[in-house]
Amino acid sequence: MIYTCTLKSQTYQIHSNISHLLGQKLLTYALQEEKAINYRDEPLILNPWGKPSLKNHPNIHFNISHSFNCIACVISDTYTVGIDVEKIRIFNLYAAKRVCTTKELDKICSSSNPNRLFFKFWTLKESYIKAIGKGLSHPMKDINFEIYPDGQILSNLSECTFHLIDDNNEFITAVCYLNI
Repeated sequence: MIYTCTLKSQTYQIHSNISHLLGQKLLTYALQEEKAINYRDEPLILNPWGKPSLKNHPNIHFNISHSFNCIACVISDTYTVGIDVEKIRIFNLYAAKRVCTTKELDKICSSSNPNRLFFKFWTLKESYIKAIGKGLSHPMKDINFEIYPDGQILSNLSECTFHLIDDNNEFITAVCYLNI
């Protein structure tokens, strides 16, 4: 299940420590609501790259993301998961060249809304990287996506299913469900 929280006040950018704490609160709520697990009482273990998991509930997977005033989390007892939320803003062409394939970059540059499309690609890639739990050690350019107008998402990652949430607001959210 996916949970999001957008804070109404946009007059300031939320400090990352506060965003982190709010993400923990949202996860605490989600785990209590869905699994009757008190997150605060649960010991965590970290994989070698720092991705946390619940020591006493190894089959429950979760991930948290935050961007500006939006917090998102996902939990699953079926799939290893990753989530990324990003505020749509003017994308950096240099960054796009580092993370996007040539085909993705061509689509972005010819799009009527290049900023939105860039962040669709970015969040999809980031959600995968967070699902596999290896941080940015995995090259984003090795991951490629095709996003169709009907919402279908194809990628070169056969072991994954992706869900893109684009409500035409100021944020894009992507979730990766790892089928292994």
